[in-house]
Amino acid sequence: MIQSKRFYLAEIPYNFKWTGSTPPQLSSRSQIIANVKYNPNKTQWDGAVIRFPQPLKYNECAVVNVKTENDDYDNTAQPHLSSKLEAPIDVITFRVLLAYKPNSFNTPAKLLRKRIGTEIDGGYETLESIPFDREHKLYYHCLINPEPGYIYKIEWEK
Repeated sequence: MIQSKRFYLAEIPYNFKWTGSTPPQLSSRSQIIANVKYNPNKTQWDGAVIRFPQPLKYNECAVVNVKTENDDYDNTAQPHLSSKLEAPIDVITFRVLLAYKPNSFNTPAKLLRKRIGTEIDGGYETLESIPFDREHKLYYHCLINPEPGYIYKIEWEK
């Protein structure tokens, strides 16, 4: 959820990174995802713009919803997703569906973070372990009141 501190807030930037060779498909149930740009440089962020169907007025709030569908058909992607958080929000929800995992798989994922401005692949601290839901073959975690100024990453065993 965000709260507008501008007279009108029509859109916000969204930074993300997927390391696979096929760009992810971004969508939203609540907003319009526009100007998606994929950066071939693995050390720089991909980006998009999240547009509100109606601009938020000063002090109005909205829940921001972003869904990414990531296809790793050629097995080149690194086993993680990350997102940069520059402003305060109430919650980040990670839901990673790994339908290809065998029924016996049960290894937890790690929730990590590092300060914005450091290199993409270094300096992460572990926040917590996230259990694997074997029945649904997914990792699911809600991070409540994440601290802004960090890159948050969920990392699992490939």
